[in-house]
Amino acid sequence: AALVFLASLLLARHRLAAELKVLTPVLLTPLSVIAGLLIAFLASRVWANLDRANAFVAQEATAIHDIVAHASALPAATRDATRAGIAAHLRFVEKQDWPAMLGGKATLQQTSPGLDAALAALLAFEPGTTGQREAQSRAIAAIERALDARRGRILLSSAVISPSQWTVILTLDVLILITIGVVHVDRKATAALGMALFSTAVAASLVLLMINDRPFSNGGYVVEPAALRSEERRVGKECR
Repeated sequence: AALVFLASLLLARHRLAAELKVLTPVLLTPLSVIAGLLIAFLASRVWANLDRANAFVAQEATAIHDIVAHASALPAATRDATRAGIAAHLRFVEKQDWPAMLGGKATLQQTSPGLDAALAALLAFEPGTTGQREAQSRAIAAIERALDARRGRILLSSAVISPSQWTVILTLDVLILITIGVVHVDRKATAALGMALFSTAVAASLVLLMINDRPFSNGGYVVEPAALRSEERRVGKECR
């Protein structure tokens, strides 16, 4: 805004200013509408991703709770092996998985050894009763839900507003600033105030988008694994 304002001051001394200042202010309307719609589109996606991030964490925590609950109906060996696997998974999430997401390095190729061990223990068990068979089936289904939730949050951790989208927003903003400067080329105070108000509003909007753009990455609002930590404490008590 400051650069455009300085350019408008230089332009005001040129005879070309008399021709450019007749540019109709109505041109600001379509430019502002286009920029506003684009920011609104990006904002709706950012808020949706934030909601999905919290949903994935809650879904994974709920699935882990169900795994442990259903495993309690199985014999001690299978139950203890399943709980140990879940405890290992929660430690893996806290020490490796979450830091990798925050650093933008998490990949689906990195599997959870804890969930794999819990699944192997459940599959190795031969149920002797209908109740055990049902508990085994539900525990395995819960592990699949936990894997789906983990896969979702890892994929979401790499979802960002692309550089091309930022470029388009900034280009439109610069065009609007130029239009304000040209329309008010002979009214310095009006041009300065208009540019300051518009640029401040845009800056606040973009900062808000950047803060919430990556809920599983460093740099802004970060979704914490609070629900998973709660499950880790509960599973740890049951294992003891």
